[in-house]
Amino acid sequence: MESIGQRIRQRRKQIGITQQQLADAFDIKRVSVTQWEGDITAPDRDKIAKLADLLGCDPEWLLRGSGDPPRALDLGPGSRGSRAVVSSFDPDADEHLNENAGAYTREHWRAHIKGAVPEIDVKLGAGEGAVGDVINLPVSASSVSGHQVVAEWFIPDAYLRNEVRASPSHTLIMEVVGDSMFPTYSPGDRVLVDLSQDRLVTDTVYAISDGYSEPQIKRLQRVPFSEPTEVRIISDNPNLETFTVELSRVKIIGRICGHIARK
Repeated sequence: MESIGQRIRQRRKQIGITQQQLADAFDIKRVSVTQWEGDITAPDRDKIAKLADLLGCDPEWLLRGSGDPPRALDLGPGSRGSRAVVSSFDPDADEHLNENAGAYTREHWRAHIKGAVPEIDVKLGAGEGAVGDVINLPVSASSVSGHQVVAEWFIPDAYLRNEVRASPSHTLIMEVVGDSMFPTYSPGDRVLVDLSQDRLVTDTVYAISDGYSEPQIKRLQRVPFSEPTEVRIISDNPNLETFTVELSRVKIIGRICGHIARK
């Protein structure tokens, strides 16, 4: 990381907070954070200490790339790194989990009702999404971040595995907002998202993001014979257009494997 902007961006994404959340902490506009990360402008020196504290790193490392480097986040065995929107850490795989650390996130959450699935403070936009509170919790000698659990839904593990074909330890629930997926999904509906299914294996509905903005719920369809591979991003609402992008630009958070609707 050769510049302060690159270090800010790297660390912000590593701990899983948005540009808007960082901007809100300083009571500035989001574009200011964008300019910091693009090395268009630099944060004032009187902001460095607070910025380093928010990002959990040494001010000297943030400012000059020297000093103590930030400790990598331990997201558990098999993890491929942190996610900007939702972490797919499997709590059942962490032998060193501190049960008293707090039951706030999917990463370190234990159900009050055995077999319950958490609903987290993230809304999947059928138009425009929203990311809620991100909470940092200590784990062993490090810390991880995740989204607040706002509700529990009782869905038996056997049903998830055998009927829904989802991983119980990686499945969570999100609320749908907006109408771009109407009539399939309506505002206020909940969907089950399997975070372990984060690759385009079949043409179906996924929770996606561009890696920077709020998550969306969209239907993905691979474009045959495209090189590099392209994907159509489809809204079920017939009034909205379909658009095509390279698959590498799409961050798949997880497959939509269930639907809880109001009828």
